[in-house]
Amino acid sequence: MPLSGAGNRGDGRRPWPEDEWDGGEEALDALVAQVDAGRYDAPPEDPIEELLGWIADAAAGFAPGGMAEGMGPGPVLAALVYGAAGEDGKGLAALTGDQLLGLAAAARRLESRAAWTQLAAVAEFAARRAAGPPGPAQFAADELAAELGLTWQAAADQMAYASALAVRLPRTFAALAAGKIHPVHLHIIEDETRVLSDADAAQADQELAQAAPGMTWGQLRYAAHRLVLRLDPDSARRRKEAARNDAHVRPFREQSGNGGMIGRELPADEVLASWQHVEQRALDLRAAGMAGSLRELRVRAWLDLLQERDSRSTLAAQSGAGFADAGPEDGSPDAGSGQGVSGPSGSGGDSGPSGSRPAGTCPHGAAGGNTSPSLAALVTITVPLGTVVGHSAAPADVAGFGLADPDTARDLLAAAIRDSRTRWCVTALHPDGTAAAHGCAAGRHHPPAPGGPGPPGPGAAEFLAGLKIRLRPVIRGPCDHGQAEDGCRPSRALAHLVRARTARCAAPGCSRPAGRCDLDHTTAWENGGRTCQCDLAPLCRHHHRCKQAEGWSLQQPEPGVLVWRTPAGRTHITTPTVYDV
Repeated sequence: MPLSGAGNRGDGRRPWPEDEWDGGEEALDALVAQVDAGRYDAPPEDPIEELLGWIADAAAGFAPGGMAEGMGPGPVLAALVYGAAGEDGKGLAALTGDQLLGLAAAARRLESRAAWTQLAAVAEFAARRAAGPPGPAQFAADELAAELGLTWQAAADQMAYASALAVRLPRTFAALAAGKIHPVHLHIIEDETRVLSDADAAQADQELAQAAPGMTWGQLRYAAHRLVLRLDPDSARRRKEAARNDAHVRPFREQSGNGGMIGRELPADEVLASWQHVEQRALDLRAAGMAGSLRELRVRAWLDLLQERDSRSTLAAQSGAGFADAGPEDGSPDAGSGQGVSGPSGSGGDSGPSGSRPAGTCPHGAAGGNTSPSLAALVTITVPLGTVVGHSAAPADVAGFGLADPDTARDLLAAAIRDSRTRWCVTALHPDGTAAAHGCAAGRHHPPAPGGPGPPGPGAAEFLAGLKIRLRPVIRGPCDHGQAEDGCRPSRALAHLVRARTARCAAPGCSRPAGRCDLDHTTAWENGGRTCQCDLAPLCRHHHRCKQAEGWSLQQPEPGVLVWRTPAGRTHITTPTVYDV
């Protein structure tokens, strides 16, 4: 394989013969290692001798007119960049301003090539899985996600993106491989041309691949949008209509630690309370017979609340029926909405996942075996006791929201305790931060008083004593099955122990809270699996189905340690949650 850059000497001398460079990157790496060790003796007029000499004085290659100027990305350019920068960047201080700029430009070309390599590999992997058996094909994104540290949804997007580039934008994709454009250029072109037909996309690919080098990202976005409108004037309307289908409202955590729901930087306790109100209104709309998915009904509920109207009155007028029984306005427990608070480092509450139950499994994903969509009924707030009483700055973890700083955590607890449905659970920890024991308190309890100003309340010791909780051990290491239960569906107490041990979905990279996951038997119940801590783990509905797919296997050699094996033969291990105290 001839090395990229052959023939680009930049000094007017004869090109390097390609046949003298056979051996590729491995051969070059070996030669560089020999030079570094002082063991290479080249014969007279050996072109490799010349190259290694240039590497030794690589800085000169990055000056204007130097050999690295305009050189395509490949092992030769990579060697020159490494030689000029030096180990840990020690060579940078000796470079002139011209050389630093040339080095930065060369590194950018290498970045583009590296991005192309990853995308091309992903596209090839996606093509192979699509042409193979349906089982591995359906969960191919999960294989990629585990390798790249992505969620499976992000991996699926990456596969679709890479596949589209290879098919619809081959010239632009080739420009990335040649280092002529940056990965952001490629993303802009793909995003703008996505709405075009294949024929128009091919025309745009040809024009934009030539125009993009040298353009800023803003200039390219403008040029690409203008070109798309010229090729297909109706594309703007179709893009807007397609985007309307993705309209949604959602709560989120700001980087500051405040909360957001359309508006930004809002008090986190008000955001979560408002979100529950929107959720309940959406459920009420569905109960009243309004068509649409839950996400669409959330949008309608949000607009109703902002404009102080009720869309159920429109339904009533259309049907001639009232809506007095359409559902409670205040989010009662019977309507599937409420708040639960986990106490110090706790994990509390049961709630079902959305989606239908995988075939052939016991129905512990949804209460009562109901396979229709269900909604998580609790907001689980996991707070270290030291944070509650003001002796620690460890953050709280709010399921579905994210980390909360200590002040926000105490505000959330104060808001939660005002709701009669709030319950406390306590998880004791091992020194390494994993769960050691867990128990739940019956009835309502006011939280312990914080260390700072505020109304008086019980101290930490008095608070824990007042809960009158019987802690049950979370099993580590070999299991004697002393807490095993009869039947497929675990009891509430056993479910809490498993979710305290593993606070999120036990699949690699998945962050769905355990309270919104199925409790899956690692060895299926019908195949002799036990309803015991050593054979149960929280899996979201997607990964529950993934685990059962062709080519996948899952083992739990000890409680909370899950060994995943993918159809490609890769192994990934997940372990119990380590709490931040």
